[in-house]
Amino acid sequence: MGITRRDTAMSWRGVMWLLCAVMWWLVPHTVAQCPPRCLCFRTNVRCMFLQLEHIPSVPPDTTVLDLRFNKIKTIPRGAFAGLSSLNTLLLNNNEIEKIESGAFDGLPELRYLYLYKNNLVSLESDVFEALPKLEQLFLHSNVISRLPKGVFSHTPHLRRLRLDSNALVCDCDMMWLADMLKEKHGYTQAAATCEFPQNLQGRSLMTINKDDFRCEKPTIIMEPRDVDVTFGNTVYFTCRAEGKPVPEILWMHNNNVLEISDEERFSLLHDGTLMIEDAQDDDRGVYECIARNTAGETHSNQVELRYFGERVAPTFTRRPQDLTAVESQSVQFVCRATGHPRPTFSWTKNLAQIGLDPRLVDHGDGTLSITNVQADDRGDYQCYASNAVQTISATARLAVRSRPVISLPPADTSAVEGHPVNFTCGASGDPEPTVTWMRGNSEIQNGREFEILSDGHVLVVRQTTRALQGVYTCRADSEAGSITASARLIVADNAHPTFSQRSDTMAAIVGTDITLRCFATGQPEPLYEWMRDGRIIQSRNRMTVHAGSLSISSISLQDTGRYDCVAENVVGRATKSIFLQVQGTSVSRPGDRFVSNAIVEATNRVNSAVNNTLAQLFDRNRHHTVTDLIAAFRYPSPEALEPARAEEIFEQTLEIIYQRVRDGHNFDLDGHESSYQELVSPAHLHMIANMSGCLRHTHTTDCSESCFHRQYRTLDGTCNNLHNPAWGASNIPFERLLEPIYENGFNTPVGWNRGKLYNGLHLPSPRLVSSLLMATPEITNDDLYTHMLMQWGQFLDHDLDLSPQAISFSRFSDGTRCNETCENTNPCFPIPVPNSDQRIRTHTCLGFTRSSSTCNTGSTSLFYNTVAPRQQLNAITAFIDGSNVYGSTLDESTHLRELNRNRGLMRVGPLTNGGKRFLPFDESTLAHADCQIEPTKRHVPCFRAGDHRANEQLALTTMHTLWMRQHNQIATTLLQLNNHWDGNKVFHEARKVMGAIMQHITYEYWLPKILGPKGIAMMGSYQGYDANVNPSIVNEFATAAFRFGHSLVQPVIFRLNESFQPIEEGNLPLHRAFFAPYRLMEEGGIDPLLRGLFGAAAKKRMPGEFFNVELTEKLFVMANAIGQDLASLNIQRGRDHGLPHYNDYRELCGMERAASFHDLRNEIQHRGTRDKLEALYGHPDNIDLFIGGMSETPMDAAKVGPTFICIISGQFQRLRDGDRFFYENPGVFTPEQLVEIKRTSMSQVICQSSDNINRVQRDVFLRVESDDDYISCDNFPRLDLRMWSDCCEDCRRRGTFNSFASHFRGRRSVDQSYPEDRPVDPRLADRVEMPDLYNVVEEYSDESRMDRVNNISKNAEEVKSEEEVEEERCSKEDVDIMDSRIEGMEAAMMEMNNLVQHMQKKIKHLHKKLKGGRARHCRDLVGRLRRHGHRWSKDICTSCICRKGQVECSAMSCPETNCPNPVLVAGQCCPKC
Repeated sequence: MGITRRDTAMSWRGVMWLLCAVMWWLVPHTVAQCPPRCLCFRTNVRCMFLQLEHIPSVPPDTTVLDLRFNKIKTIPRGAFAGLSSLNTLLLNNNEIEKIESGAFDGLPELRYLYLYKNNLVSLESDVFEALPKLEQLFLHSNVISRLPKGVFSHTPHLRRLRLDSNALVCDCDMMWLADMLKEKHGYTQAAATCEFPQNLQGRSLMTINKDDFRCEKPTIIMEPRDVDVTFGNTVYFTCRAEGKPVPEILWMHNNNVLEISDEERFSLLHDGTLMIEDAQDDDRGVYECIARNTAGETHSNQVELRYFGERVAPTFTRRPQDLTAVESQSVQFVCRATGHPRPTFSWTKNLAQIGLDPRLVDHGDGTLSITNVQADDRGDYQCYASNAVQTISATARLAVRSRPVISLPPADTSAVEGHPVNFTCGASGDPEPTVTWMRGNSEIQNGREFEILSDGHVLVVRQTTRALQGVYTCRADSEAGSITASARLIVADNAHPTFSQRSDTMAAIVGTDITLRCFATGQPEPLYEWMRDGRIIQSRNRMTVHAGSLSISSISLQDTGRYDCVAENVVGRATKSIFLQVQGTSVSRPGDRFVSNAIVEATNRVNSAVNNTLAQLFDRNRHHTVTDLIAAFRYPSPEALEPARAEEIFEQTLEIIYQRVRDGHNFDLDGHESSYQELVSPAHLHMIANMSGCLRHTHTTDCSESCFHRQYRTLDGTCNNLHNPAWGASNIPFERLLEPIYENGFNTPVGWNRGKLYNGLHLPSPRLVSSLLMATPEITNDDLYTHMLMQWGQFLDHDLDLSPQAISFSRFSDGTRCNETCENTNPCFPIPVPNSDQRIRTHTCLGFTRSSSTCNTGSTSLFYNTVAPRQQLNAITAFIDGSNVYGSTLDESTHLRELNRNRGLMRVGPLTNGGKRFLPFDESTLAHADCQIEPTKRHVPCFRAGDHRANEQLALTTMHTLWMRQHNQIATTLLQLNNHWDGNKVFHEARKVMGAIMQHITYEYWLPKILGPKGIAMMGSYQGYDANVNPSIVNEFATAAFRFGHSLVQPVIFRLNESFQPIEEGNLPLHRAFFAPYRLMEEGGIDPLLRGLFGAAAKKRMPGEFFNVELTEKLFVMANAIGQDLASLNIQRGRDHGLPHYNDYRELCGMERAASFHDLRNEIQHRGTRDKLEALYGHPDNIDLFIGGMSETPMDAAKVGPTFICIISGQFQRLRDGDRFFYENPGVFTPEQLVEIKRTSMSQVICQSSDNINRVQRDVFLRVESDDDYISCDNFPRLDLRMWSDCCEDCRRRGTFNSFASHFRGRRSVDQSYPEDRPVDPRLADRVEMPDLYNVVEEYSDESRMDRVNNISKNAEEVKSEEEVEEERCSKEDVDIMDSRIEGMEAAMMEMNNLVQHMQKKIKHLHKKLKGGRARHCRDLVGRLRRHGHRWSKDICTSCICRKGQVECSAMSCPETNCPNPVLVAGQCCPKC
């Protein structure tokens, strides 16, 4: 069927309409003004790869102008005039050599300016003057050598600056830039590296010291002199100076700068000479010349302009200056004065005549020289100037510095190729030296191969190779001198551990000793551990582990079995199994026949007591009191309850058997501490352990989620140490420094048998010790430290240890409550009240419940078939990890988190008046519980926090509130920066940052004030994570040493207003601050309490002033019939836990054992305290650890004596070295993140998370001398969480440059979520959004993208070759994630490419049709068809012609008329006169 002309015309109309529609879609609205060949989309103009040599004209509403990859050489003045909306300007990859002043005028909204990869050599000082909102400026990869001072002074919002890859000459002219970048470091991210001089090549400008810029401070080579003049004459003061750069000369008159331009009679000559014409009376006085350049300024002698004939008293023209010298150097004090007659000079030292020391020479002209300076020369030197009128004096001080000393030189190290190595260099001196590292003759810088940490004291070789073998030199430099020390790195081949024999069999006879041995070859040298039944064997009781040997003493039949020796190094691990066969007959013991019945009776006793306690505590139909709350908060958690129940059944069974055997007189048990060891046979002991439940409560820790465990802590502390997963975890036993002492060798504490004598004496009642020795009605305020020192100690303690009370508050034997009996029957251990007690008259004892114990610890009978001593458990994690904020179990954390919005936040409570949040209420611990210790106050529930003790007193509640808010602020910011993170990722990242801040405050600010210099030195410097260090809390630390903080507690909780005066409600006696959350909500919030902590003094440790009476006489007095006594509780708790006596720990800590109380005089220096100890205890061996440690005189600049320093420093050293996530451990944080964490302080946290505090001192633990020492919060640096941003270089969620991650908002980081939240296959959940291709900058060009893909692939191969299978899986997931993102971009780019190709085909097809015959015709405005070449008149002035399908029209040009009023004539185009 044929096609008609009408059909063809209709077809062409359709094609043209389609073409117009598509072009309109591609280039809407701005077609008319879009520069030729450029691509314009909305307000974006892209003119790339067009060979442009000049700036094109673009629409005035343009916001993004992209001129990359052209040939522009110059940017003239006003090149972008009129573009008032321009936000982003890309000029990189051109040939720009010059930018004229005013080039960027008219760009008030410009925020992003890219000028990198051009040929810029220099810039005008005012080039960026018109860019007040500039945030990002890239100038890298040019040939800039210097920048004029002040070039960035008009860009106050500059956040990112790149000057690297230039030809920067880091000399004196560039020192201003280094100072500016250092000053703005917290706000502006900058990269600027030196190219010249050679010795600074490659160094960051911000790391260069002032001395390295080789500036020369001005030196005055010709001093001015006194001038005597007559009225009206001309005066000349001469001053010559040298320096680099050339200094400018200024003059002072009577200490005021002379404004020479304002005074006609004054002139400054070219050589610096001051000329004064027509001298007047006002010109008299003292003149001084100042020579100034960027390196500093120098002042001349002060000289005087005088008139003849006057007698003038001496006045100093140059006072002696304080000097600092290094030992053996020479110094000069210079003193100058004027007067008439001319004064004479003399010197004294410390107001005494200078002796006949030949090193000290008085030159008589005011100069005092000291050669070969010694330490004894430091002091004050006085210069005297005398004449007939008067004698005047001036003083200057000489400080003497010592040369650097390397106290810890680096050690020769052997390493396996491919693994990191640390070199440590401990250097000291006065002043503190700067530490640098050299390899050969080259200084080592941070880079791909090396990382320098701890201010240069640690050098990390990231990945050893044979090429990195050699000598590494540590150099310590200071103004006092320098010193070096070297060590050699040897790189060895690695080798997998190998046993020559994989298994072996050994035999032993019952009762003998045996040693099992294994040896493996491997490089590096393997480490060994022994295991049995999947449990790690530790050195305890009968078993001793030493490297590749396991010694077992007194072999029993139960020791039969397989023992695995595991050898492991960084390359791998190998196992050798040794099968031990024990031969002999079983042993029968007298208690064996009572075992079955005793187990049943013990189980019924314990279960009945536990059920009664639980019913009383958690009965929802009962109204609970504060006393119930105190008990509930110390009750074992569900995770600890069952093991504790099993241990109590185990102990009660043995107690029942003991009584049965004793009652039957079948066995002599008296006087034998080993009686329980001989009570039942090993086989029956094993049966008791099994029937009690101890064996059922063994649990293994799963650390297989290595993607998670390598980056984050678990909530219960497990898997911190991947070889010993339980170390430092919650609900594990305390460790011990010394074996415990129990009266029966098993579980009854010292003092249980009240008739038992120790060294021939009865032990004193803890209440008697407290009232006679510890309590004091008088207190002394600390003149150095604030009450915050105490409060941080308590808050920190609640992050480290909690020993829960027994599982029953009643006796197991008959159900009598422990506060109703004065008999020692488990779990009750009441404190006897002496008859002489001044307060307690109606009771003979104070109720006391023992702490919970636990079995299955590796130290009890079920592993070693013997009765081991009772061991208490720590219910919380040992690490400084914020467990007091987050809880120590997953269940606790879940109740504390806000899970509804998946934002990683903590739950919050009611709003404060200032709009911030309190803690959430605790509505689950006890039903209907009233948290008010004062019965007359309204009902308010307790607050809930990570530690159940948060409501004990108001200042502690305040700290919990503060840190809950701090987490939420950090989490909110992290999510804003990384909106592709899910709630779990945000939570764990924020928790990690929070723990690091707490660690930094503790080790940097708090601990040095507690331990003093000696205690800190005992801890040693940090050498990195040590997997062989067990960070678990020791019993002595938790039960005695760390309770020293009770001596810092004031009897008053201070509450201060903005003027640091008491608030209207007043300060609170301590006993009214317990369990009073309503006061936070009704009496001013947390700010008054915080000010009371950092604005009031702590209680000072003074002889005889240990505990204020609020703690010994009124503790919880409003909730109990009798006020408790904290000192008594501490003593009794130490006995309950089996702590040995004070004298034993003196020996442990390197002191001599005291044979008499006089022997304690060096450590307990107060005679009155020693006399009271002797009166109470009678023998030094009887002193309780807590009392002995508290009685010691605090060491210099410390709060505790030598014994407690020994225990506390050791614990904090283990907490640091044994914590894989300690904040300074390399790899836990990036170097940039670590810098930010080290800038934090408690002051910053208070400023950020209090209600509205806006002033605080720099160190909240130090008292201020006046109100002026409180600093505005604006002066404290905020934690810059941009260092945690998951974005590529230059990606910012500002303007049109969106974060790369924001294109994939549907994705959530399941690989970083908590393990149980992870789906089976995280990739199935991906939902990738289409990226906005118009907003992808250069970093995502095809070339750079392929580079990134290649880098990812390369990294994946490296990981595969170095890491184990689990790490390979994690890395593969990361690569898959990146691949999926790149695929999303490629798909979008492919779609755009297809669209462009389709349009090209359409245009080509249309072009062909336009060349056809019919297409050469035209249609005029009325639709008439015109042939090619046909002409016609459109009107009387316009003629048209048809040319190849196009209508071309031209208007007639009319000649000018000479008349004033020309007229138009009908039918003619042009007017006529």
